[in-house]
Amino acid sequence: MATTRRDLNSARILLAENNESNRKVTSLMLKRLGYSANAVTNGREVLMALKNQPYDIILMNIRMPELDGFEASRMIRELCPAAVQPTIIALTAYILPNSKERCIEAGMNDFMAKPIKINDLAAMLSKHVRILEQKAVFIRSCAETLGIQGQFPMY
Repeated sequence: MATTRRDLNSARILLAENNESNRKVTSLMLKRLGYSANAVTNGREVLMALKNQPYDIILMNIRMPELDGFEASRMIRELCPAAVQPTIIALTAYILPNSKERCIEAGMNDFMAKPIKINDLAAMLSKHVRILEQKAVFIRSCAETLGIQGQFPMY
């Protein structure tokens, strides 16, 4: 199945960013790239948002009040069924030698350093949307082979 630009831009994205300026700038970048996204300000709001609808990608700030990005990611990995696990991309300005490793250990899929550049964001989203599309094709194919269509509505 070929992926078109429209398919790429239909990804359900949640932006978790407590800093209002960063949230506005990142939201504008996403819009300029053709994506729409919902935004929340902390990890607890991420978990509440996931209860209301599934997301394909979460852009997760690491340092947020109430529940930080590390703990929110661990909880998502623990609580979400495997078939609907979102891709979590860490966003942080606090870069230490082991920052990326800590994010991966917490259950995040990838890592972006702030300040975010629009070309880097475009490349990161394109990469992960393509991975999600490949996963969807695989799941649909397996479901058809096993005769269980309709049980994976998100794909």
